[in-house]
Amino acid sequence: MKKQKVDKTPEQPVPARRRGRPVSESVDRALAKAAVDEFVQRGYHAMSMESIAARAGVSKLSLYRRWSSKLAVTADVFRILKEARTPVDEGSLEADIRLLVRQSTGSRGAKSAARLLMRTMGEIGSSPELMASYREHLLTPRLGQLRAIVERARTHGELRADLSTDVACAIIAGPLFLYYLTILADVEMNLPSDLAEQFTVLILDGIGRSHPPDRAGADDSRKPSRARQ
Repeated sequence: MKKQKVDKTPEQPVPARRRGRPVSESVDRALAKAAVDEFVQRGYHAMSMESIAARAGVSKLSLYRRWSSKLAVTADVFRILKEARTPVDEGSLEADIRLLVRQSTGSRGAKSAARLLMRTMGEIGSSPELMASYREHLLTPRLGQLRAIVERARTHGELRADLSTDVACAIIAGPLFLYYLTILADVEMNLPSDLAEQFTVLILDGIGRSHPPDRAGADDSRKPSRARQ
């Protein structure tokens, strides 16, 4: 009787199946938008994983494929909000400040930004985990962006020599913080139509050199537009 040949080729291992399906890009975008909207409109304590899934129009299973907890959602929200407003070099300290102030006071999202900031301030005080997430993902990067503007101005000789970087940042942020408080609380204030321009001038009076040098290579449209005493 003829012996049959035995195939001794080792079997290839079967790759393990990943649990669950990956979140599609469209679902991912819907979840990100829903998370930001829920956080801005309802706050950390009022929002829930169920409300985010409902707003996004997806299943809770899809939601949990992306985030394991509400705190993880909020960390992502902070990152998204930080990336939404990354300042660029506008060519001078004056132009940088003017753009920052206009974005903060004249944009359609100013009231939403105010609501978000004030609510977050109220909520992080009672939650060490939320405070740590806010500090890591939003406050520290935003402060770093503001410090970069100030340090760039210092490098180009546009900043007062006797002013520390963080004091200059406080002078820039102070008027904007007060503005957010007033629009959030619907406080009646006699604010001019050119508020952004007046804020820009006052901030520069506080932190800028009297006669800053023109930046090399800057075109005429980016040079300071006002003569400072």
